[in-house]
Amino acid sequence: MDKKIVAFIDELKANKKLSTFDEASTKQAVVLRLLSFLGWDIFNVEQVYPDYSANSTTVSYALRIKNTNKVFIEVKRVHAKLDNHQKSLVNLASREGVNLAVLTNGIIWWFYLVSANGSWQRKWFYSIDLIKQKPETFVPNLIDLLTKTKVAKGQSLKAAKSLYQRKRQKLAANFLPEAWNQIISQPNKIFVELLSEQTEKLCRYKVDAKSIQKFLDKHMDKWLVKNVASTGAAPPSATMATDILDLDDELSPKEAKPSATQNTAEISQSFTDKSIHSFRFNGHKYQVRGWDEVLPMLCDYFAATHSKDFEKVLWISDDQKTCFSRYSDQLRIPEKIKKSDIYVETKMTPDQVVKTAEKLLDEFGYDRRDLRIDAG
Repeated sequence: MDKKIVAFIDELKANKKLSTFDEASTKQAVVLRLLSFLGWDIFNVEQVYPDYSANSTTVSYALRIKNTNKVFIEVKRVHAKLDNHQKSLVNLASREGVNLAVLTNGIIWWFYLVSANGSWQRKWFYSIDLIKQKPETFVPNLIDLLTKTKVAKGQSLKAAKSLYQRKRQKLAANFLPEAWNQIISQPNKIFVELLSEQTEKLCRYKVDAKSIQKFLDKHMDKWLVKNVASTGAAPPSATMATDILDLDDELSPKEAKPSATQNTAEISQSFTDKSIHSFRFNGHKYQVRGWDEVLPMLCDYFAATHSKDFEKVLWISDDQKTCFSRYSDQLRIPEKIKKSDIYVETKMTPDQVVKTAEKLLDEFGYDRRDLRIDAG
């Protein structure tokens, strides 16, 4: 099977007319042929159902096993931009109970684990470029994900979950330098106590916190990790149409860059010298008396709805200043978040409040457009 697929890909690379393919040609000459190599009977609508429609939304193909949809594939013309088609595909698959979705323009293939937690942006887990990548780097995964027999036995879904976990671990590992820098550079009661205890064990005298902080400040430049890349967990953006996440290589800042569609004018504008009256989030309106009430309200919501992983907020900071802590004395004007043992900083400028709110939305998988600030 893999030899046939590799030969087919070599044929595509040599096809000078490939760039001129419209959507119909892409379906017939690329997608259907590839599916046939993967064991699907492309002439049997009980296996490859074309133009599957549900609630006025249509997807190019539904791959079916025993009258049950298993995989949705949405096809666009060669070189077409795919960004704007992600959300509708993933939402349709979610409504129809389909766990694996694929978006392709024949050359670029984006894979989504629909059953994964979080928003549709978080469900993207794997990408393939048939032209730019070497076949040996992706053909085995392509076979594991889309071969008919593997889909039928549930092996395809297991492979998707495995790739998804590898991607999440890769992203998490990319945060380690930033996490280290924050632990080293920010006031940390536990870290100070550990140093104090160890010093006392060595010389039988207890060193005071001020001396420890002076020692840390003196050597800070040696310990900080330089050139920490900004890292996100978003699906491919418009600028990444031909950039591929290679799970065997280090993530570059460009590959980890959040999708441009996440940013909105409503949140990105400056709120300096503006008074806030209310804000809207996730379909609800919240009345506030000032900017200091925004983050506590948002945090109360996230602590209640994401209790198992709410402690992730401890890694959120603003220009190296602590925004969240389990120790109230590390913050200037702390407020305890309901249903948690974590405090949030409330002494912030309006723009700092909005910036931190954006990070909260990103961290818990919400679209930034879910938040609207009513200020003037």
